[in-house]
Amino acid sequence: MSTLNAVVTHLRPAAVKEDLELLRAVTPGARFVVCHGGSREDFEGVETDDKVFMDDPSLRGPARHLQSWTQAFEAIWHRYFESDDSLDSLYLFEFDHLILDRDYEQRLRDLAEATGAGLMGKNCVPREGTNWEHYVRWRRDERLLAHLRSISVREQPTKLYGCLGDGMWLSRNALRSYVAVGEHPPCYNETYVPTLLHHLGFRVVDVDSHSDLYSHVRFAPVFCFDEVMSLAKRGGTAFVHPVKDRAANAALLRSAAS
Repeated sequence: MSTLNAVVTHLRPAAVKEDLELLRAVTPGARFVVCHGGSREDFEGVETDDKVFMDDPSLRGPARHLQSWTQAFEAIWHRYFESDDSLDSLYLFEFDHLILDRDYEQRLRDLAEATGAGLMGKNCVPREGTNWEHYVRWRRDERLLAHLRSISVREQPTKLYGCLGDGMWLSRNALRSYVAVGEHPPCYNETYVPTLLHHLGFRVVDVDSHSDLYSHVRFAPVFCFDEVMSLAKRGGTAFVHPVKDRAANAALLRSAAS
């Protein structure tokens, strides 16, 4: 069994190429697909056959609170998972999420097996009674709540979860069930993905409650060049996010190639 790794990016082709070269150098046995949410021109210029174009307006406009992973999930399921029974999981992460451990797929799979997870994420927990901005925004959205009531197998059909939108691990069954829902109301991915999968009957797991895999994954602040290189040199770190300094990618690629 194997994992398909989906890299969400909007960068120009040269940067995407460099990112793929780094991923393949660090984890030569892993399989990657590019989910490009930038311009069609940039998408066409990405030099890989394993790519899908996301033309969802929520990924480009000012309404950041509506960004959705649904189109990526649907394209990935129909293009890759339906025809390949060996794929047992999907790991979706953003372009500024660096992978430093070649064994990360097995470490994630081991954690999923130990916890019975259908979804794993950073800060993947219930959000009732919190001031998390996306919970506050969506807690009374009648379209979302009606949707959850119509599909939920839980006693509390309007319970809302949240997690970081970067670094989501989904089992094959969770991905299939997500796609099988068909119609989805507008909702931010950090709220919708864990909430929907919870109500479909899957266990959603906060990685930090069980492992140190995400100890260097966070929303902010960004990791600087020196921090990234120090973590890489020290060893033991699986992931670093967010990293915006392209010099770090280039330096890691040179190190991996040497």
